[in-house]
Amino acid sequence: MKINKTVLSIAIAYNIINFLFWKHIENMNDATSMIYLFILPLFWLISIIFLVILGLKNKSTWFNENYRISTIIILLFCTPIFFLTIRAFNSSEVYLDSSGFLSKNGYTIKYESWSYNNGSRKVTKYWKVPEINCYECDSTRFKKDSTWIYLSEKNDTIKVEVYKDGKLISRK
Repeated sequence: MKINKTVLSIAIAYNIINFLFWKHIENMNDATSMIYLFILPLFWLISIIFLVILGLKNKSTWFNENYRISTIIILLFCTPIFFLTIRAFNSSEVYLDSSGFLSKNGYTIKYESWSYNNGSRKVTKYWKVPEINCYECDSTRFKKDSTWIYLSEKNDTIKVEVYKDGKLISRK
């Protein structure tokens, strides 16, 4: 059995691009990352069409008895199923459940609620800036504030942190 180096190169490039897409998604906020609901399936569809065309064009080489097994195995790595399976095994045990802003008493408060995969709350975090309706403000202007209670998956308190004006006041 010989290795089909052309398909191997395509598989490597395909998975690097998928990895870069996912890394970019992780650094985006929830609303703007929604565009990837269209970009990823479109990328996968274009990749599959491209590989089908290349496979049909090169079928006598790619699928002859020397390359058939390696070509089929490597082509499996050019599908979203492989990449999504890897992502599922590497997924975080916590996720950002909700986030938003509130304007109150001359401040804009930013909050994030994080949950475990089983649905139980891990922590709700708060930041504030002394300005009303500062929804588009640079995130570096927000300072940690309020009480952050970290919970286990069984809803037991792990730790409590109290912040005021960006400074940690107490930790229990």
